[in-house]
Amino acid sequence: LEKTIICYINGVRSIEKGLSTFGKESRFQSWCCLACKLHLLSDWFKLLSQCSDACLQQFYDPLNNCFRQEKLTQFIINILESVKDFDFAHLEPALLKRLAGV
Repeated sequence: LEKTIICYINGVRSIEKGLSTFGKESRFQSWCCLACKLHLLSDWFKLLSQCSDACLQQFYDPLNNCFRQEKLTQFIINILESVKDFDFAHLEPALLKRLAGV
């Protein structure tokens, strides 16, 4: 869990630094791509579901998102678990935009 949290924090920092002028949707898309590449999408999604609304505001509207709907969140996490099996090592660089160190 600690490694997941550290990777999450580093990922968010990269997104905030490299994509500060981008909108929430673009940052969220980059967050998803980075999480896929690191095989941590379901883990990061689970972390976001446990985060404060202030944290969620960086990526998504805290009043209109799936992270506060427990059944939906668990359903999505179960689906995202299967994404870990895919190899995203060569994810198209354009999808990661200007993220440093990925």
